[in-house]
Order: sequence, then structure tokens, then C-alpha cells
Amino acid sequence: MKKRVLAAVAAVAFAYPASAAVITLQSITNNGPNNFTFNYQGTLGPDEGLRPGDRLVIFDFAGYVANSISVGSNASVTASVENTSNNVILTPGQTDDPNIPNLVFTYTGPAFQTSGGPFASIDFSGLSARSTLGGTKLDAFFTLTTKNNPAAEAGTAAFQIGTVRVPTAAAVPEPATWAMMLGGFGLLGAASRRRTRMTSVAA
Repeated sequence: MKKRVLAAVAAVAFAYPASAAVITLQSITNNGPNNFTFNYQGTLGPDEGLRPGDRLVIFDFAGYVANSISVGSNASVTASVENTSNNVILTPGQTDDPNIPNLVFTYTGPAFQTSGGPFASIDFSGLSARSTLGGTKLDAFFTLTTKNNPAAEAGTAAFQIGTVRVPTAAAVPEPATWAMMLGGFGLLGAASRRRTRMTSVAA
């Protein structure tokens, strides 16, 4: 099952052009009980620029802590939360749950690299939000950017979709997993006692 999931993820990754925006979960900071900061990073592809209103949507950020969304030091980006996002495209097989907030990051700066590309890819980070949940699962993201290459399409909209990790309740081990863990601890304990006896005999 795990191999099939990894193969599917790899197939999706190779299905997108190299110029596509990529969004990943950079890290999770544990701030204490039921308080986790999810930190995201991304890459703006060489054929992409930005116009005011271009945006990134991360779908179904479960357990969202009110007013916790942040853009870090990205002064030309604003952050908001909405339960239903309009005019978006979803990754095949994904849905936008209207009961779970979406994180929305909107570009508000001047037009940036909207023609004359391709340019060097640009990495960015500092986008974050807090959740009461510490587990993760794959869900969808959507980006609206602006094409700068080829010249005939410069200034037109570019839409990208993909998957990214979002919060979910931590998985509870199945009974069989618990049994294996307890059995392993028992074997470790037995080995430790045997080693102690052998040391005593040698002494």
C-alpha cells in the first residue's frame, strides 16, 4: 500500500512542468498542548511572475487557531482565511470541505516579472498558521500566478495545482501495531536481563 501511495505521489510530481510553483510543508513547531505552527515554503517557477491579486490557497487546514495565519516578513503578501474558495482548480481526487478553513495568501505588491522570462526560480518562506492538531495528511493547494514566458502568453494567468501536507488528528496505532510494540519492549527487557546476568557471572 505504501509503495502504491509513493508511486502515485511521484507520478503527480512528474506530471507538472518544471516551471510550476511548488509548495511544501517546511516544518511543524510544537508550541505546547494542542498548539502547532505549520511553516510553509515554496518556489516561484522561472516562467511565473506576479500581479496584484495573484494568490496561493492551501485547502482544508484543520484545527485552525483563529487569527494565527501569518506572512512573516513578506510585506507584499496579505493573509486571510475562507471556508470556501471560488475560482480555483483542485487536484483530481481532492475536495474543498466547506467546514474546514482554507489558508489564502494574496500578492498585493506591484507587477513582478510578468514578461521577458524565463527568470531564475525564486524560493520563498515565512507563510504559516497554527493548528490544534499535530498530525499531517496530504491535501490540495492552488496557485494563481502570471506567465512571463513564452512572449505570446506574457501577462496571462497561470494556474497550478498540487498536494501539500496539512493538519489532521494524529493517527492512533492499530491494535496489531500496539502488540508488536509491546512484544518488542518485552524482547528488549529480556535481552537486558540476560546481559546483566552474564556480566554478573563473569564478575
